[in-house]
Amino acid sequence: MPSVLLFAGTSEGRELAERLIGHGLQIYVSVATGYGASLLPHAGLQVLQGRMEEEQIEQFLQAHSVDCVVDATHPYAVLATRHIQSACRKLAVDCLRLLREQAEEPLHEMQGCLYVDGVQAAVDALRKTQGNVLLTTGSKDLSAFTQIPDYQQRLFVRILPSVEAVRHGLELGITPSHLICMQGPFSKELNLALLHQFTIRAMVTKESGKAGGFMEKLEAAQAAGVQTIVIGRPPQTPGDLLESVWSNLKQRFSL
Repeated sequence: MPSVLLFAGTSEGRELAERLIGHGLQIYVSVATGYGASLLPHAGLQVLQGRMEEEQIEQFLQAHSVDCVVDATHPYAVLATRHIQSACRKLAVDCLRLLREQAEEPLHEMQGCLYVDGVQAAVDALRKTQGNVLLTTGSKDLSAFTQIPDYQQRLFVRILPSVEAVRHGLELGITPSHLICMQGPFSKELNLALLHQFTIRAMVTKESGKAGGFMEKLEAAQAAGVQTIVIGRPPQTPGDLLESVWSNLKQRFSL
């Protein structure tokens, strides 16, 4: 039976996993957390939980004779993509990169939007601001933002409703009243309500694209007069959007 190893760190990856079910393939789906695993339909899939380093990926590919790998990790998961690509090159396994669609509007045309190159640049920009901050960048880089003076009072952190994310926030000294545990994407109206509720003066986001509700965040910030700091995407490995990757797989496996 042909087999596919799918690294499904995005909503597009989960959709692709669902599409692959029922086509006579052995489908392995790798996710980093238990929360990510809970979002997948387990019938028809073999779900692998936990981050895999390059050596672990190599071992898995060899042990299971994987025919094709799909890297649908998050655009900001640079290290994960590097490990996946390297392991596939070493073992001559075909690897498809599933890219997330970017924003349709040029960011420089968005009033009150500051584009920065990385997390530390976002932290440095926040040092120059006053008032409450809404972080919508998840829990992975949260520790960097504790460099901000009075971060325990100023930061309001929107994270996934997972045990791992909440524990990490609490360990860093973020109080429960400043942890907003929600599964996105969110509408402009809901974003706007949160900005008003917590008297937000600056918001930090990643360029998460259409699937991540990026424009809805920017539009809400504009409506509320809130400065937006956007952490730009790192350089991407060449790849294709969901429909192109799906067409490739259908042709490859005669689905």
